[in-house]
Amino acid sequence: MVMTKETSVRRGSGLQEAPSAEFAVQTNSAGDPTTDAYRPWSAAFEFFNDRLFAGSLPPCVMTLTRHPRALGYFCAGAFQDRDGAVAHEISMNPSWFEAQGDDGSFSTLVHEMVHLWRHVHGKANRKGGKGSGGYHDVVWADRMELLGLMPSKSGSPGGSRTGYSMSHYIIEGGRFDLACHEWLLTAPGIDWRDARIERPSAPTERGAAEPPALSPKNTRTRFVCLTCEVKAWSRASAKLACVDCNIPLVVR
Repeated sequence: MVMTKETSVRRGSGLQEAPSAEFAVQTNSAGDPTTDAYRPWSAAFEFFNDRLFAGSLPPCVMTLTRHPRALGYFCAGAFQDRDGAVAHEISMNPSWFEAQGDDGSFSTLVHEMVHLWRHVHGKANRKGGKGSGGYHDVVWADRMELLGLMPSKSGSPGGSRTGYSMSHYIIEGGRFDLACHEWLLTAPGIDWRDARIERPSAPTERGAAEPPALSPKNTRTRFVCLTCEVKAWSRASAKLACVDCNIPLVVR
């Protein structure tokens, strides 16, 4: 699992053309909230895959989760069907959609799509692998910046580009900024979000809202080894590793 935290900035003028028809999100006349909640994310994945990754990313399972310390995460090989076909997972946290706004939330989606790209297409690092679970390496950071999302641990200019629990901010006029503006010209924004988040009585400037206060049910966080699935519980800031597999444990 990869957890992300980000801060969005305001979009530039961007492109003026509407998205292609094949990416348009159709409304659900039956009014099924499950379909309405998930369809925009599936459609947005297809759109950004086309615009930013030349359609090179494999389809994945989009889910919604209320993980207390994650805006979203990517989990490789999280699903398998009865015939043995494996699919990766990208999960989004509806508790943050209000604070981030549409562009910030879609930037989290692309953040996780870069993790998918790193897993499937990214080159090996100096040790011959593709980085430990939960770590944002230079290969990932360079691809993020190329796509117009600047990696930053602090979520603002000057922050470290690599590390655990990384953030980012949108580069004004960058590829994501322009693609997101194109998408939002005609595609609906994120309609379904967490109903338990207190919303301001007056609108605030995009990017200025404080994130929602998310209170975990307990003070312990579960860590898991992605190889042997050994589990441990500790404070969220702990740095744990599996001795047998020689890899860090990740929050799960």
